[in-house]
Amino acid sequence: MSCFCPAPLASLTSSLGSLPSLSGLVPGMSMSLVAQINAGLGLNPALGLAASAQANAQAAAVANLSAMASASAAMQAALGMNLATAVSASAQASAQAGMAAAINGYNANSGALTPHLDLLARLLAELSGLVNLSGILLAIKAAFGIDMRAGGAIAALQARLAASASASATASASAHASAVASLMAALGLKADAQGALTASAQAQALARMTAGLPAIGSFHPLALLQAVLAMLASVRAGLGVHLTAPTAMADLRASLSGLPLSALAQLSASASASASASASASASASAAANAAAALDLSGVASANLSAVGQVSALMNVMAQGGIGLPAGSCGMPCPLALVRSGPALTSASASGAASAFAR
Repeated sequence: MSCFCPAPLASLTSSLGSLPSLSGLVPGMSMSLVAQINAGLGLNPALGLAASAQANAQAAAVANLSAMASASAAMQAALGMNLATAVSASAQASAQAGMAAAINGYNANSGALTPHLDLLARLLAELSGLVNLSGILLAIKAAFGIDMRAGGAIAALQARLAASASASATASASAHASAVASLMAALGLKADAQGALTASAQAQALARMTAGLPAIGSFHPLALLQAVLAMLASVRAGLGVHLTAPTAMADLRASLSGLPLSALAQLSASASASASASASASASASAAANAAAALDLSGVASANLSAVGQVSALMNVMAQGGIGLPAGSCGMPCPLALVRSGPALTSASASGAASAFAR
């Protein structure tokens, strides 16, 4: 059983505080370029809106499937189990106990984040440019297979963007039609009748697990920390730079020097004229967005997963930040160490232990 431990949290915030200013390192990138790249991936916002209007009944199911996929990944990272493995009553009880322990640990130690709120807000603002660039590089690679560090990358990208404009309507419809299937695949399920039944059972199980959990006392600091950690991970994925490493700035400048930043910015500025070229054609392809409508996902849609987002955020922070440690292992006073050798921690007993520590 892991606790939201103040020892690694202090180390993490110290590392974040040592980051130099990251403002102005990259030119601004227009959302028009992002829209064109998304069209190459088959992600067309206009089609998404049209499909949502036609399939409004499935909106809750899609939202809950997305929450389930995020929760399952967070559970795997923080607790070593996902929704597919937490099927038995004992497994669900174990997962709920782990979540309760994490929440009570966070509630007992969340005050340690208060002095760092300004730092986290500053990092969110300063990292945005690098995160946008990282996202664009990853999207270009995924959509067109182009490495922007390679020779002739800008010319190749221009050609692919032009070619994608006329074909994106069909691709968009196909991609939107497979949204449910993609989310179910993230849960290890097939988009068929049996998969829908299993998804409904998992949704109801997750609702039961989260319904009995203690409340997260102060979510704002946790949300800021999660966002910063997600942005650091994005920069590492897109630019190959670990920003908390001692050589971060040298590594970052070396990574940026190999990219055609000015040309990308100019391409971004000129993208708006052609970004809408496929929008008018997308409506005619919207019928294909109903491919998954035959699945009965009423059990998924009806599940109350309102608490899942915050719990997933906490587990992600513990996993990404290395904050989750076995109760009592850090050598500091711990509200969970009192029960580390006893039976599985219940929500009520964990809450009492955390309150005793807080006093």
